[in-house]
Amino acid sequence: MSNEMKAMRIHELGGGFQLENIPIPKPGPNEALLKLKATGVGLTLAIMRKTQGLINNYPRVMGHEIAGEVVEIGSEVPSEIINIGDIATCHFYLTCKNCNYCRSGRESLCENFKGFFGLVMDGGYAEYTVVPAVNLCKVPSEVTPLDACLAADAICTPYHNCITEAQIKPGNTVAICGAGGGVAIHAVQMAQLCGGHVIGIDVSNKKLEAVSELGAFATVNPMENDVTEELFALTDGKGVDVYIDYVATKETLEIGMDTLGRAGKLIIVGYRPPSAFDGTLPNFSVDPLKVLNNAQEIHGSRYCSMDELRQSLELLRQKKIKPIVTETFKLEELEIAFQALLKNKVTGRAAILFD
Repeated sequence: MSNEMKAMRIHELGGGFQLENIPIPKPGPNEALLKLKATGVGLTLAIMRKTQGLINNYPRVMGHEIAGEVVEIGSEVPSEIINIGDIATCHFYLTCKNCNYCRSGRESLCENFKGFFGLVMDGGYAEYTVVPAVNLCKVPSEVTPLDACLAADAICTPYHNCITEAQIKPGNTVAICGAGGGVAIHAVQMAQLCGGHVIGIDVSNKKLEAVSELGAFATVNPMENDVTEELFALTDGKGVDVYIDYVATKETLEIGMDTLGRAGKLIIVGYRPPSAFDGTLPNFSVDPLKVLNNAQEIHGSRYCSMDELRQSLELLRQKKIKPIVTETFKLEELEIAFQALLKNKVTGRAAILFD
């Protein structure tokens, strides 16, 4: 094995990716070295690379949605966690594993949060990457690396959104805003797996066609129709039981609040930092009397637990969820992939495939 690898790195806040040859990292005592097979490309990182304070050092290799073969493990890594030759993915959040939130399966609220894999340490837009062993999750042999990398965010996040936060039940009407995006398109499936009746909302008719093919009983394009009117018409004036917002602008969030029915739940997943977009704050207004009288709930939904990541991989193994990857790229084409995402040209997920 050569001592060098190809990596795509950024050198400043909001900077573009540059292809470079750098040394292959060595795993520490509690880490493992993975030879990458696939790494997802999503809007989350397109936003994060422009957001101040998330990347602690430059140059940086980003990329958190990974699947790779374990080729070296540190001296303190127990075989119960991972072994050489295993295919693994990883949990995005670097947490203490010891606070009350971590111990109760709410790692995304860790009191001693250390940052994100691929932002405070190098990630998966390279031929090799080092991962803390406690963050690794073994991939079942029936799941391909391409599908497994999606489980690390695009599938485990909607698992948490739909099951833990929204607690979707059979018969619930579920509106999904930004439904054709890389995470939301899997939420369309996850909500139906829970028994939900899904309405997809997106500004792209091409994406809405894909959402319909996945089983949504109705779709709405805000560029062509009034979303509030359509949601009330589709629910016989009752409003939706759940509104999951993966876009989270002021406008989409207020539509969510306006269209919630009795005991309805607004689940906020997306966020649009003004620095990464047009400078507009996404703050929205809430009528507290309406929320009170209708016993409505607003949930902030962050990522997932390690158990939910494992369960997402199991759903892939059981073929209960269909991974949606419509564009694949070579490592050196990473910036092209990011630009396609920013222009809203990717239905579902994009991914980097390695030889």
